[in-house]
Amino acid sequence: MRASFSIGVRLFLQELRRPNHYFVALGVGTILTSISLLQFGGAVVFPFLVPFLVSSVSRSAVRAANRNKEVLLRLPAEREDPTFVMCRDGQIEAALGNTAALFAEHSVTNINDFLVDESGGDAVTKICEVSSLPDEAMAPAYELYCPKLDRWYGFRVRMATGDPELLVWLNDVSAERLSRERRSTVRQFQIATLEDASGVHLLTNGDERLAQLILESGYTAVFFAREDTPGQLDAAGFRLCPKGNLVRSGSITISQASHAPIFRSRAAGHAVAADRGAYAVSSEFDRDYPVAPEVRSFIDEPVRNLVNYHAGATSIVAFNKAGAPTRSDLTFLEAAVDAAHSLFVALDVAKDRDLRFIQAIHGLCASAEFSDEITGSHIWRVNAYAEMLAQGLCVDGALCRDIGQVAAAHDIGKVAIPELVQAPRALSPDEWQHMQLHTVYGAQILERMIALSDRTDERLVLARDIALNHHQRWDGKGYPGLFDSEGVQVRLVGRTPQHYKELRPPARAEIPLAARIVSVCDIYDALRSARPYKTAFTHSEAVALIERDDRSGAGGEERFGPDVFGAFMDNSHRCQEIFQEMQDPDTANH
Repeated sequence: MRASFSIGVRLFLQELRRPNHYFVALGVGTILTSISLLQFGGAVVFPFLVPFLVSSVSRSAVRAANRNKEVLLRLPAEREDPTFVMCRDGQIEAALGNTAALFAEHSVTNINDFLVDESGGDAVTKICEVSSLPDEAMAPAYELYCPKLDRWYGFRVRMATGDPELLVWLNDVSAERLSRERRSTVRQFQIATLEDASGVHLLTNGDERLAQLILESGYTAVFFAREDTPGQLDAAGFRLCPKGNLVRSGSITISQASHAPIFRSRAAGHAVAADRGAYAVSSEFDRDYPVAPEVRSFIDEPVRNLVNYHAGATSIVAFNKAGAPTRSDLTFLEAAVDAAHSLFVALDVAKDRDLRFIQAIHGLCASAEFSDEITGSHIWRVNAYAEMLAQGLCVDGALCRDIGQVAAAHDIGKVAIPELVQAPRALSPDEWQHMQLHTVYGAQILERMIALSDRTDERLVLARDIALNHHQRWDGKGYPGLFDSEGVQVRLVGRTPQHYKELRPPARAEIPLAARIVSVCDIYDALRSARPYKTAFTHSEAVALIERDDRSGAGGEERFGPDVFGAFMDNSHRCQEIFQEMQDPDTANH
């Protein structure tokens, strides 16, 4: 109230300082007084009318001169975003039109009732902070949250010199903020993709991660495509099922002659959006954007709208955004396409490195065949058994795939001792101790490979752990010894049995899970395979010997651990199937 009174006084004094008001009053008063004297002999009624007439004439003149400005002054009241006058304590002093109705609906008397500062302060502090800056200063890009409307607002503030009130314009930036967050997420994905270009995890779920990101922005289906053949795209689609799981389509080939929507941005040279609701006749939308039957079948609902963009050989089309697509959606899709293009380039790099890695591992395994009686079928079967068992024991799907790639490397150390591997007689105790070092030799070979690269391939580390530990036992009676008297694992620098003779073998959780998986797989296949010194066992005989070793009397849990032994027993029938599918010719009858 005190503020309103002081403002009234100040405005009155300002009015007194405007000379044009005096001239208008003097002119109108002189005319009326003259008429009064001439016509009515100085009747006293006119002096009472003078102030009213003077004021009316003055206001009419001012309004006539500023009629367009008056219309402009009414415009803020029609804004959807609030515009209002507030005191420095946040109290709302004036609001008109839509703003007044909005504040009345939500019982807003102080701006702190309406806006919240995400950094923990209050809205008034932020608004006053901006108001204190000089006009030429760059105001901070503050944004305030409105819990009542679930919207974000930017704002501008104006204050006349010496006035305690602030004129505040709010601007709904919810869509822009969401767009920024989406683009930021896409950029983070893009950076992670490039950093992971040499990683195997990119091969298994890189495109799924990007699809999930796009679908979570409000679309029901998205298709990625690459132009591997001129005029033809090879596409794969993704959608979310009701439970939230990601569903991938099979490979779909789309010809440019089909005029499919996924080609539209290539023809237009920019991002394209279309909405069925913008067409007076629904069939015209289908004519302009014909969707292939297999794509419609995968989307599993009518196409309401779509957005499409491309970069290089990569194209994306996303279907059925909740609400009509906006410019923000197109901007987001452009960023997503750039990320997809980076992803596919990185995938090509990852696939090439993956192929080179597999070639190197397979080459090592092939060299082991020349020094042992084992065959290529044996080592590939061990790969298949190990991946199958790992799927029931490992949460990480990529780890299961890795185990299935490197399990075959478990015996590569035998290339270092061909004279023992190929000996046509039983080995002496000393020779047997030396034979056991094939585990150490294999690990040393793989450590040499690991040291050749600045960036460690986790699969080589996994292969080394398997090669070193696949003859360890859960009860600690395996080989080789690796731990000193203080429980510290020694470095693999020695190449003689004496170096490891006094060391303790690992036991239980000290043995890597992958090594225990490969151990049971290796033993099962060795039992099933014929050798010069033994015949092949049947599946039932092999399972029985794994369940209880007839030489040592040790049970399967003692050798492999309860988890691995249980998984093998539950899936031994699958091992039998793999053996039959990948058997050597001389085991066909077993």
